[in-house]
Amino acid sequence: MAPAKSAPQPSKPLFPQLSGGPRRMPAEQVAEHQRARLEGAMVEAVARHGYAGTTLRELVALAGVSKTTFYDHFESKEECFLATFDAIIAETARRAGAAYRGSGGFREGMTAGLSSFMDLVVEDQSAASLAVVESLTLGMAGVAHRERASEIFEAAVRKSFEASPGKPRISPVTVCGIVNGVNGVVYRRLRSGRAEELPGLVDTLIEWALTHTRPDTPAVQEAVAAAEAPTAIDPARFADPEKPDWEDPPDSRLSRTTLSQRQRIVRAAARVVVEDGYGALSIPAISAAAGTSNQTFYQHFSGKRDAFLAAFEIVAGDVLGFARTAFKEAEDGPAAIGIGIRALTERIASHRIFARLAFFELPTAGPVALDRSDAIMDRMTAYLSPGKAPSGIGGPVTETVREAIGSGIWAVIQREIANDRVDSLPDLAPEITRLALAPLQ
Repeated sequence: MAPAKSAPQPSKPLFPQLSGGPRRMPAEQVAEHQRARLEGAMVEAVARHGYAGTTLRELVALAGVSKTTFYDHFESKEECFLATFDAIIAETARRAGAAYRGSGGFREGMTAGLSSFMDLVVEDQSAASLAVVESLTLGMAGVAHRERASEIFEAAVRKSFEASPGKPRISPVTVCGIVNGVNGVVYRRLRSGRAEELPGLVDTLIEWALTHTRPDTPAVQEAVAAAEAPTAIDPARFADPEKPDWEDPPDSRLSRTTLSQRQRIVRAAARVVVEDGYGALSIPAISAAAGTSNQTFYQHFSGKRDAFLAAFEIVAGDVLGFARTAFKEAEDGPAAIGIGIRALTERIASHRIFARLAFFELPTAGPVALDRSDAIMDRMTAYLSPGKAPSGIGGPVTETVREAIGSGIWAVIQREIANDRVDSLPDLAPEITRLALAPLQ
């Protein structure tokens, strides 16, 4: 007989208990101290298990408080996480801002501010990962907080450009792209365990940011002009006339007669996530939406995430395939980039299922799904790889700059979707084209 497993040991508190007696803290300071301990516990717990694996039991154990005390400060684990996120962003902005103001000159200030940010990431990678990586796994719940965080840094970047000697005119789209491009580089390094590289990338990222202050070259002007025109490719070329649109219910009469059970299950998984979020996804919910049984589900998939990722791969292939076709069918030259980006924005605008899955729900499905998201960004910037850029565009860029461009473009598109402006995405194609080509000028 195998020996009985011992019960898991409770987590030891990370913080010393407050002293009692006549010198004890006033009630307001006690509450502030407790809240800070819970936020510190959140950083530690998320570093150990990820947000999804963090439990209230461990949070209160690490913070050395009771559940009652927890609920005195937060209504839920999610609220505690988001408060912790906000506190990390506030401290990061404070330190980066102080470094910027303490340096003389435009470029020197930007370098000092970014260096301070990168040093802070390396110094406290657990807190940085919570803010940059794990916040994505909350799906729509984290969007408003990430938007506010981005706006803090965007305001700082915009102000620094306005105070520069040449006072270059930088559009809000470009500023959003720069800030989130840097954030994307940090995200990649944290996920791959290479955060120590970040301080050494400061000069590269500053140089990339400054490329957006240069006047458009004739090649960029040609690409931007092409992005202003509607795509000539008919979306019907990519549709199967014998199958219903993805918006059609998976259990409708048409779906039942034209789709296989697997196809209905895949579409049902997408539909549940779009309507209620990945957190609501379950095998019974998928089966009900598909009009099949749970037993039938397991004949095709081992779990809900597999069905969800299968749906994502199909819709992503549709959207990226449309853009890739537009790019390949264009005449060789700078205009091909603008045509491809215009096609991408048009297809995203017309495919609400892809828009929701790719930009908000995909990261909630865990590390494997984050890998898929990274791969999509890489495919969006494939034209920057050696031998793939059209003639007249220039040479390939470094891995760091390619990551920054992809992350910046992704963030610009995500912001439009999050603010119910998805229909206006094609109007931003010219500015996204500038963002994509700035380092190649």
